[in-house]
Amino acid sequence: MDPIFIEIITSPNCPHSPRALKLARKLVSKFKFPVILQECSIVTEEGQAKAYEFNVESTPAILINGRVTFVGVPTANELMDAVMQVKSKEDYRNTYFF
Repeated sequence: MDPIFIEIITSPNCPHSPRALKLARKLVSKFKFPVILQECSIVTEEGQAKAYEFNVESTPAILINGRVTFVGVPTANELMDAVMQVKSKEDYRNTYFF
């Protein structure tokens, strides 16, 4: 089973970024399948490149498997539902590959 990737683009000046990271860390520990969480701060070259690539203009931005899913802090249920939808699509996709 391939892991689900959650990337959070943050800024040290954003008052909401720490809350988004805390929420994601808490949820990642509850999943019974592999989920990889990564923070990308816009103060790094990698973070700036990622923000540019995905046209992110405000933080926090949450990407799930390479797609901007939220800008801002979602509720726990919204983030959980978004991850489960991606997992469901991945499970379906993997059923017809040998």
